[in-house]
Amino acid sequence: MKKYVIEKRFSSFFRPRPKDRISQMLAYAGIETNPEIWLGSRILIIILFGIIGALLPISVFRFFDLSAYPILNPPTLAGKLVLSFAFGFIFALFAAILIYMHLYYLITERTQRVDAVLPDFLLMVAANMRSGMTPFAAFQAAARPEFGPLQSEILYVSSLSMGSESFADALRQLTTTIDSAVLRRTIAFFENGLRSGGKLAYLLETSAEEIRETEELRKQMIVNTKTYAIFVVFILVFGLPLLLAISSQFLTVFTKIQSNIGGAGGGQSMIGGLATPKVKLDIKFIDQLTLIIIVGTAILTSILVGVIAEGKLLFGLKYFPPLALAALFIFYVCKTIIGGFVGALA
Repeated sequence: MKKYVIEKRFSSFFRPRPKDRISQMLAYAGIETNPEIWLGSRILIIILFGIIGALLPISVFRFFDLSAYPILNPPTLAGKLVLSFAFGFIFALFAAILIYMHLYYLITERTQRVDAVLPDFLLMVAANMRSGMTPFAAFQAAARPEFGPLQSEILYVSSLSMGSESFADALRQLTTTIDSAVLRRTIAFFENGLRSGGKLAYLLETSAEEIRETEELRKQMIVNTKTYAIFVVFILVFGLPLLLAISSQFLTVFTKIQSNIGGAGGGQSMIGGLATPKVKLDIKFIDQLTLIIIVGTAILTSILVGVIAEGKLLFGLKYFPPLALAALFIFYVCKTIIGGFVGALA
């Protein structure tokens, strides 16, 4: 009980409006925990991550030789405090992003499960109504375990309609617990037909067929655009690391040649009979810049794949870790192979 009280106190940092938004997202994700307790526990986790990040520069970094990275080894106390604050902020932001993405993918996965079984559910309801059942009894009888989250929500709606609420008003509660545009449109059609006394069974059957046709068109579109996604992933995983490895080794060899050849007047050196300017390149900086380029390109590629696959920006971010790791692995492999080849020729 004390644990829940502590976690609930952390939720007071937010105003009622963000709490309502989080309550809606928890309902869409199927999480039945009290929103204030859930929010307070996550804020506590974010604060703990921030404390861990703030303690890293003064606890772990002192065991490593960071003389080559002066930004991670400030000489003054003020600089160390700024570094600790920066690391704490980065860790806290990372934890907040992970928590939000986990909730987002729970909502997306639950919505996809409902959209996949919705046509079968509607056809079963229509069959029950054609056999003589009332709409309420038809919906209640069609709630099968194989329908997953839709079953539990239909049973909850049925329990509401048995009380003071009408069946049409209770059905509207489904749109507050399942974030599905298809389900919202279907319920609106069914509610209008229920109030006007139309052919409900025929309406449900045509809605199920329309949903299936729309899903087939969406799958066909995904298949047609999958080639572009594969091409983009191939460029990221193989093409970009190979070109960056070649460029990195070229700059390394060029720098060594310049250091071995005495420069002529004016800060120029002669390579192959041609005068080249004396350029100072930091190989470590080039390697760090290469890592930033690979990681940044992996983020953009994952977002693009998500847009191609589902039409959502955040949906593709789950592909970022494997794409980034694969691209970095290929980069270091290509760099090692090219470095050994160039060393053998030298």
